[in-house]
This record gives sequence, structure tokens and C-alpha cells, in this order.
Amino acid sequence: MKNRTTHTNVLYRSALSIMAAGLLGLSLVGCGQKDASFDLLAESTSFNQSAAEVNGKIDILWVIDNSGSMATSQQAVADNFSRFIEKFQANGFDFQIAVTTSDAYKDVFNPSLLKSRYSTGTYTDGLGATVTAPAILTPTTPDLELAFKANILRGINGSGDERAFQSLKAALANTDNQALGFPRAEAHLSVIIVSDEDDFSWDETGSLDNMYSDPRLHTAQSYVDFLDGLTGSTASNRHHSVNTIAIFDETCRTGLGGGVRKIADRYRALTELTGGILGSLCDDFGTTLSSISSRTIELSTRFYLDRVPAAGTLRVYVNGTEVPADSTNGYTYDATNNSISFYGTAVPAAGAQISVTYDPTGLR
Repeated sequence: MKNRTTHTNVLYRSALSIMAAGLLGLSLVGCGQKDASFDLLAESTSFNQSAAEVNGKIDILWVIDNSGSMATSQQAVADNFSRFIEKFQANGFDFQIAVTTSDAYKDVFNPSLLKSRYSTGTYTDGLGATVTAPAILTPTTPDLELAFKANILRGINGSGDERAFQSLKAALANTDNQALGFPRAEAHLSVIIVSDEDDFSWDETGSLDNMYSDPRLHTAQSYVDFLDGLTGSTASNRHHSVNTIAIFDETCRTGLGGGVRKIADRYRALTELTGGILGSLCDDFGTTLSSISSRTIELSTRFYLDRVPAAGTLRVYVNGTEVPADSTNGYTYDATNNSISFYGTAVPAAGAQISVTYDPTGLR
């Protein structure tokens, strides 16, 4: 969300007085020289970052484990969809929702299976008619909640060799899916994995189940790299995140029946690398889905500054109203990637104008 900037600078020379308080940046050009610009800022001079409109486009890919033990978890996602979608609707975001399964990767070895095409299901509408839900759900999709439930309930006849990593890549790289306009180049991409196992993606068809130390396993970082390339992201300016609802401790694993279920160490790694949310299959799904939607909106509305602000000089405005520095209902500044993130009631709606003023540090 970087923007062109305007500068208001006071220029000094030892033999000259201040010519004008609103003088714009001075550019000097000499024979055979590159442009050189100098900004010498008085203590009272603020840098104004031009207002940027919130894009508001969010693409959401669900990767659902469709193996034999997942019926209850799939139903819990379906039953709590309203908790997930309400914040996107309230803020007027232009969202798209697609679904794939943890065995979509099988198309890599046998494309005729067509498992990586975005999933669709059927539902009964208010008139009693059977309707096939579209593969891509949007704010204007009729019977949105019924359509989501039809698509997310993928059944339990899928492969026991769950590979959500390889499956999300297969689905996002599928040209038939791309022809549907998902994902969009300008949208924030949020991936949500739901599984009671872990990922064991690798280059062959056989299973590496539970072989965590096998060097043939695909690394979590390799999928970060794929998503970076797909979304035009860098480590300091990411336009994607991966969230996981899975098992993260032995108490939960045992409570769900143990057996082949696994603690999701590899899913955790990918989620933490991309700044997503970790949710437990043993926690309240409504709360978890609400947290995932909040985090997705926070990341999609992150505002990157062009220069580093001096301490204590940063002021943030949404639609002309100043936003407080507050991690609950305001903004925070992240010096690591020189960005501003919004929270709670301060999250800007789609189309909102964000602008900031501050004294930048150092010379430009």
C-alpha cells in the first residue's frame, strides 16, 4: 500500500535566510551527475504521507482435511460461518471465498482426477429448489451462508495422506481456478487450513507419514516463497497469510481420540512464518474464526510508510479523523517493517482514506 509522498521542507544555507516555509524538495542536477535531492528538516516541519484508499480486496482459500476423522470439525466450521464473515461484511470488504481439500495435491501426479479445482456443493434454497453453489463466493452470492456450508462440507472419504501445503499450491496454481479470477493480483490472500493431522508434502506419491526428520519433506519456507511469488510479496511487505485450526498439544489430541491424529508442528511453522492465527480444534470455533477474520483484515489494511518517523512525531488519520495509538481500538507502529496496523473499531473500512504525518529521521 505504498504511496507517492509530498514533502514540506525548510532549506538552509549558511549565507541565506529561509526563503519559504512551504518550499518543496530541492533537486540538483550537474553534468554527468545523477539527480541528487536534499531534505533538511526543521524541528517543527512535518512530513505528510499522501492519503491512500483502503483496497478492501481479500481472497480467502480454505484447505479442508477431508479424511475419515474430520466430519465434526467440518461441521463446526460450517456452523460458525457467520462469526467469520460478519467483520468482512460490516467493513464492506470485497471478499472472495474458495475451498479445496487436503488431497487436492493428487492432481500433481494424475491431473485427470481434477481434485485441485475449487470445490462446490449443493444446497436447498428457501423455495425448496436444489442449487449448486458457485466455486467462488462473493458478497453478492445468493444464500451466502448456505452456499458456504455446501462447499465446506467435503465429506470424509479423502486420502489419509494429508498434504495441505502441496494442496494449497496445486489449487492456487490450477489454471482453471485462475480463470475464475481467484486469486486476484491486487488482493490480500488468506489461507485457512483445518486438519487434525500434519502436513507431509514431498515430491513423490508414497507417504512420509510421521517422518518429520526426512530431508525429502518440503519445508514450510518453500511455501512462503511460493506465496510470496504469487502475491508479489517480500519479507517486509507481505500480501498473504496462512492460518491453521488444528491440534497443538497432547491434551487436545487425546481429547479428540488420539489415534492417528497428530500435533501440527509443520502447520504451526508455516502459520508463524506468515503472521497468521493458530486455532485449536479443541477451542470454540466461533471465537477462532472471529480471530482469523480480524487478523486477515488487520494484515490487509496494513499501511507501509515511505520514511522512518522520528519518535513521538507519528500521527495517523482515517477519513480525516485522528486514530489513537492503541493495540485494542487504534493503531500500532512496527519499526521492523516500517508499517502501521489497525485494530478493533479503528480498522478502516473498504474505501477509507488513510494518511499520516511525522518528522522523518535522517536525510532523504
